[in-house]
Amino acid sequence: MNQEIVMFAMRFRAVGLVLILPLLLTGQGPVTPEVLSSGSAAYRSNGARAAVSTWLSNSFLERDSALISRSVASLREVEKSFGSFVDLEVVGTSRIGSRVTRNYAVLLYERGPMFVYFDTYRVSGKTIVTGFLFDPRPDAILPSRLLGG
Repeated sequence: MNQEIVMFAMRFRAVGLVLILPLLLTGQGPVTPEVLSSGSAAYRSNGARAAVSTWLSNSFLERDSALISRSVASLREVEKSFGSFVDLEVVGTSRIGSRVTRNYAVLLYERGPMFVYFDTYRVSGKTIVTGFLFDPRPDAILPSRLLGG
């Protein structure tokens, strides 16, 4: 009799875990790659240039001084309208093969959001940014699945 109760309890736990685990996992947001978190921290403490430099570290783009200058100038223009940078929040991801991911995020400022995607490439245990684009219009950056469509 005790053995039957123990077996029932074990089956009950296993079924419960199978049913509840997906619900627990869907409540978690996408994982923010370290390079994006580091860039966000650099932005908060040292400004737009530090953020862009951090996001592009180890990337072939880190040598593109024109791209860096344009990106920094654009972020400074955003700050004029939206205020100081507050945080970065990854809101979704799309896998493009086994090593490439598009990370959809929101740059949060004092007076509004800026939408951005970062393309990342994972190699040799590192994740590097291979491209990014930002726009104040969510539909210009985010896929329809993240917009409720």
